[in-house]
Amino acid sequence: MQKISKKFTIIKNNLVAARILRKQRWKGQIACPRCGCVNDISPHSIFKNGIKRYFCHNCMKTFTDITGTIYEKTKVPLWKWVYGLIILLESTGSLSAAELSRNIEVSYPTALKMMRKIRSTLQNDRFEGTLKGICESDEAWISHKKNQQILLGTVERNGRLKLFPIMDRSDTSLYFPHRKYVEKGSMVCTDSLSTYNNLNHRYIHHTVNHSAKQFAWRHVHTNTIEGVWSMLKGVLRTIHHGVWKRYLQGYCDLFSFMYSHRFLSLSDRFSLLISKSCQPRSCLY
Repeated sequence: MQKISKKFTIIKNNLVAARILRKQRWKGQIACPRCGCVNDISPHSIFKNGIKRYFCHNCMKTFTDITGTIYEKTKVPLWKWVYGLIILLESTGSLSAAELSRNIEVSYPTALKMMRKIRSTLQNDRFEGTLKGICESDEAWISHKKNQQILLGTVERNGRLKLFPIMDRSDTSLYFPHRKYVEKGSMVCTDSLSTYNNLNHRYIHHTVNHSAKQFAWRHVHTNTIEGVWSMLKGVLRTIHHGVWKRYLQGYCDLFSFMYSHRFLSLSDRFSLLISKSCQPRSCLY
């Protein structure tokens, strides 16, 4: 059974995929991933799959278009990587490794490793920029029994989303993520949990009392973040059938990326995802 969609037959070409990766990684300025030199770079050779090799006269070493990225030292053809990213962006919420393996015709362990690498490239997106304006924060339990994890979620109204695992619901665990990733002076809406009271020192803090059947007054509510929890739990439960605690942050990073850039067109999201996947892996840790 043919799995490759007809409208993406042009992607079924390593030369096209290599050209896409080259354009999104260098963006007109080739830089050595080892020493950072940008002036003394010269072409060296071209591989059969379209990947170009360069020579750096500063550190006297060679590198390619995929050196240091998740595409380095992989036996999966580049066009399958690119097509997998397109399938991921067109999916509803997320993409399972089983679905990816069926569509690009690779084994399940290979698809699982590919998805883990893709999710690892998105963790930098969690630390980029700060939230501002009207934000909503809440915490939720993910998974069950011994695999439980508390997540703190903060979302802008019609904006970006950040998800962080926390140890407990103490005032320290709830305050410092806000201090680092929410702009000072912003409005933060939470529920009536007492440990959120420390936010009063830095933010315009408003609460809603769910115990008293109060869910919204004027512009103060937490309905946005509650909707995020509903979507995230639905994705983890129906598509992935639950995840281990040690891998949960990667799934949250992917969900946050898809949610934060939901208003972009498919082509813009694809360019952004490709550029993030082409970042050197040394920047991911």
